[in-house]
Amino acid sequence: MKLNYKRTFFIGFAFLSISAFWQLYDSLIPLMLKNPFRLGETITGAIMAVDNVLALFLLPLFGAFSDKVNTRFGKRTPFIVIGTFFAVVFMMLIPRADQTVNFPLFFIALGLTLLAMGTYRSPSVALMPDLTPKPLRSKANAVLNLMGAIIKLLVQKEDNPDYTLVFTLVALLMVVAVAILVITIREKKLTAEMSEQAPAEVVEEGKKQEATTGPLPKDVRKSLLLLLASIFLWFTAYNAVTTAYSR
Repeated sequence: MKLNYKRTFFIGFAFLSISAFWQLYDSLIPLMLKNPFRLGETITGAIMAVDNVLALFLLPLFGAFSDKVNTRFGKRTPFIVIGTFFAVVFMMLIPRADQTVNFPLFFIALGLTLLAMGTYRSPSVALMPDLTPKPLRSKANAVLNLMGAIIKLLVQKEDNPDYTLVFTLVALLMVVAVAILVITIREKKLTAEMSEQAPAEVVEEGKKQEATTGPLPKDVRKSLLLLLASIFLWFTAYNAVTTAYSR
């Protein structure tokens, strides 16, 4: 069984779109809050934490919702397309509010952008395991993370206080990335092909998992809780750094 690198690469454009926005968000939004709006460190940190609070509710909600949706375009693709559209529309209001020093518009535009991003973040991440056999998912995930890291080379610190151009470029990148995804990945068709052509070992592994369902053993449960705690602490530290780094 071999990983289809070409397919995984194109699936990764959904993740690339998300990464483009978050690199922009972490780099420029703190500078906007600090400079034209003259907000203090505490208020700036609180506003920058809003996306994490929203994620606690939006990511599991829309992830579960996309699990149950079944359209002619697939389960995840409609969320990705619609979410990207609204995210791009709302995010372009942010530099406008920054230039006019209109904080109510800035806060509303930022909030709507974060809501739009939250609607398709989980479906975008779930698309890869949907279209990749389970034994190959770790390798495929490495390809997606590499594509997400590429965007760090594209978003540099901007000296010009007018960020309209960089917002426009990132918005264009998001649109192009999702367009490439929609053109190259036919989710509905690929999902059907995977169901029909599932290798025998994958089917057998699924049967084994079904046979072993039930309460987790004590040592496994302990490992799971420690793993979740380590991820929580890692992201807490990571977000604390990225929120203040550009300032």
